[in-house]
Amino acid sequence: MRKMRKRISLVMAGILALSLAGCGGGTNSQTTEAAQGQTTAAESSEAAESPESGESTAGDRVTITFINGFTGGDGPFMTKIVDAFNESQDQYYIEQLQDADHYTKFKSDDFDMLIIHADWISTYHKLGLLREVSDIYDMAGISFENDFHPITQTYAKYDDGVFAFPLDLYAETFYYNKEYVETVPETYEDMLALRDSLDSENTGIYPMAIPLTGDEQWAWMTALGQSGCNWVEGEHIKMDTEEICDAFMKIHDLIYSDHVSAAGLGSNDHFNTFIKESDNAANASSVCCLTGPWNYTAAKEVLGDNLGIGVLPQLYGDVKCVPAGGHTFGVSAKVTDEQKIAGIAEFMKFAYQPEIMLNWADSGQAPIHLATMEVVQSQPDKYPVAAVNYGIFDDAMILPAIYNIREQVKYVNSTVWSMVVQTEDLSREDLMEELKNATEIAIELSES
Repeated sequence: MRKMRKRISLVMAGILALSLAGCGGGTNSQTTEAAQGQTTAAESSEAAESPESGESTAGDRVTITFINGFTGGDGPFMTKIVDAFNESQDQYYIEQLQDADHYTKFKSDDFDMLIIHADWISTYHKLGLLREVSDIYDMAGISFENDFHPITQTYAKYDDGVFAFPLDLYAETFYYNKEYVETVPETYEDMLALRDSLDSENTGIYPMAIPLTGDEQWAWMTALGQSGCNWVEGEHIKMDTEEICDAFMKIHDLIYSDHVSAAGLGSNDHFNTFIKESDNAANASSVCCLTGPWNYTAAKEVLGDNLGIGVLPQLYGDVKCVPAGGHTFGVSAKVTDEQKIAGIAEFMKFAYQPEIMLNWADSGQAPIHLATMEVVQSQPDKYPVAAVNYGIFDDAMILPAIYNIREQVKYVNSTVWSMVVQTEDLSREDLMEELKNATEIAIELSES
């Protein structure tokens, strides 16, 4: 047990570093006022008219501090929504900070609101960091049960109430290069046929790519989900079963037996080989890619009209399952000031107007607000990724709502995954040993 505890300590050290990463990548931070000069929703929405954008200041208004991790390309779109709200009225002011370390700073600096990932809510809820927000829903005139896709009830609602305002759902997305793919692959057999038509082992052009790192969590969740595996027991993940071992071996065999993916790929090569920017040892490229909506813009810039978007093929089994995550608005449990509560309600009322929420769809994300979804679905050419992903929301699988879930899966993401994709002569016995270790670590983390 001493060795196990030492291993857990090492894993937790890595977890701490990883958990500090924010949405969208990058390490810079910016405040609302630092975004001056950006075009805001106020310029395009009758709900928020202002002669100039970005000049609104707090003054003597009730200030509500809001932190998020949108330091990448989606950051300016959240800023549009915040700026538009600040310019639409003179009673409340949202003071926004976008920072890659937003989770750490939320805890240390007493922010009133934050963007919290769907899979973090269960942990923050158990730690008592989030405020129950049913009263804010009522004040804003929003219905949690009726205004959002039902999947939100699996991660935002608990026995003691509702603890988030759902913003979006981002799902694993299937991109393909129309130059090589005439019929979109729907099954593993289709992928094998594509391999044969590409003559992959001789040409170096493969149907898809399995990377060492980069969306690896979604890759194994796809295998477990489509294989129908049950990988949760109580409050911890349980990986040490034969069916889960089978699912991981399917990923291994996809690489080393069936050559649907090249072997020896590096970080993010599932995407880099797709856009022909990978300098990998196998000198390989790929014609299909399983990744997220955040890669759409980069893929579109490279492939142009040859970029196709579809639903994930059934690679591992007959169960329809698409790994997904989500962003939500959370309110700090420390917020008790009635004026701030009223201001947060006004912000939510404003943000969840379709004409305002469409700013978030413009970022490439898929808002999960039903009224906004209808508008997005009516314009599939303008919102191609969201329009496709809306079709799989009923089959989406988010990390289970249990305590410390992100920490619990880190050993699978690192040690188990690297063994599966890097060990050509992998044995079930060796794999099962690591799956047992992953389960033991998860049990301890669930109790910590």
